Amino acid sequence: MQVVALWGNDCWLGMPGCTRVSDTSDHIVPDKLGGPTIASNLRRACRHCNSMRHERVLSGYGARYHAIIGPPNGGKSTYVREHQQPGDIVVDFDALSTCLLAGWDDQHNQPRYVRELAVGAWYGAYRRAVSVIEPVDVWIVKTLPATPRSPRLLDEWVALDYDIVVCDPGKPEVMRRHERTQRGRPAERGIVQWYRTGITQQAVDMRLKARRHRLAELGLGHADMLDAREPTPSPPESSRPRW
Repeated sequence: MQVVALWGNDCWLGMPGCTRVSDTSDHIVPDKLGGPTIASNLRRACRHCNSMRHERVLSGYGARYHAIIGPPNGGKSTYVREHQQPGDIVVDFDALSTCLLAGWDDQHNQPRYVRELAVGAWYGAYRRAVSVIEPVDVWIVKTLPATPRSPRLLDEWVALDYDIVVCDPGKPEVMRRHERTQRGRPAERGIVQWYRTGITQQAVDMRLKARRHRLAELGLGHADMLDAREPTPSPPESSRPRW
């Protein structure tokens, strides 16, 4: 098989629960989103990872994904506002809840029913956003990298090469901001849950670096994302589908 000869037979995805038994060929640009069934757009994958990925896009092979995580009052929305460009897509719970209750003065303390609506809006937008094949930037703002369906969402984002930014100025500063903004019990619970995870930018960066080297070996790397001091194989020119 040409795909095995070019890229090997190990599962290219390595999602949570990966079986390492590559019994399927996975489309880099998903078949249902127009990806061609040719060797340059195929890599071997286990059935579990192929199914878990579904139609989600590998960042840069369609939309470019930025996941911004951190405790409440960590500065996530501010970070996005400072870095987004016109035309970028932003999936942000606070922004969605503010839109649902236009004119409400306190954007962080909406009624419970509005928060429930915003949760539904966030999940609906997220499910659509992760399958965008147009070359736009998508910003996903979330406190914890987990959902009821995907308790190890951070691992999935690493596998799909998201740019992951941890906005955490430290617990003392977060608590000072919490006391100042008086965001209530939901935010307080979020702060407690966040600091139980132990997530740091340094740890995330180490995982992303290892993942990007692996993607480069599979002809899917981006040279500007790799450490220039450590040479990696140049991907074949034909490996990246053209728009």
